[in-house]
Amino acid sequence: MCVSVGAWLLAGVMYAWQFPHFCALSWNLRGDYSRAGYRMMCVLRPAVCRRQSVQYSLLVTALCLAMPLYGVTTWTFAIDSLPLNVYLTLLACKFYTRADSSSARRLFHFSLIHLPALLALLLLSKRHTSNNTTTSSRAPPTEAPPTEAPTTLSPPTEAPTSDVAHA
Repeated sequence: MCVSVGAWLLAGVMYAWQFPHFCALSWNLRGDYSRAGYRMMCVLRPAVCRRQSVQYSLLVTALCLAMPLYGVTTWTFAIDSLPLNVYLTLLACKFYTRADSSSARRLFHFSLIHLPALLALLLLSKRHTSNNTTTSSRAPPTEAPPTEAPTTLSPPTEAPTSDVAHA
């Protein structure tokens, strides 16, 4: 069974979202990581850590814009998710340029709001499919076929026994 384009796009959003989230989280803990001997990107390559926050924020935006192109969502998703994604990217850019705890904290806290809001918008704007035909609204519910009136069952009868079976 093939994985649908929508599944790949959703997986891409989930994957790309992690970078701004965890880069910002690790930034304020890099002293602890360093003292503990953990080889984290925020300790070893802080510029890469900040740059990846911006790059993957832009990737989240691009993936959200691709959803209606592939028929996963309606165009309202692309429009409604754009302010969330632009603000995530703006916070990532501030984190990149300022490289301070305050900008990292703001990016981290917004990322906690960003993903659930994005997924809610995705759910509200998803295209529903019916018989391999993509539609932008819910398909009408199908009615169940009428059922016959229940018949009364007679009590079970015992099968006759024969002496040959017992011999």
